[in-house]
Amino acid sequence: WLYNNYLNGTIPSELGSMTELLEMPLYNNSLSGTIPREIGNFTQLQQLSLELNNLTGTIPSEIGGLASLLRLSLQKNSLSGTIPIE
Repeated sequence: WLYNNYLNGTIPSELGSMTELLEMPLYNNSLSGTIPREIGNFTQLQQLSLELNNLTGTIPSEIGGLASLLRLSLQKNSLSGTIPIE
């Protein structure tokens, strides 16, 4: 798993090529920067856990298009905007 591992840096946009990913547990690290728009490529994603990091910027509208998403955790970051619903 990738949570609780003291990971730092940004979330690479190249992760968007992993289109069949079901879960992205990246919580409780030291990730910074923005949430990449390529997150919208995860058409099968059911869980996106990015809480307890140092993420900034606006919540990307592409999150609203994740039709399979069941759990979204973004708390304890410095994100702005609303959670998009499509």
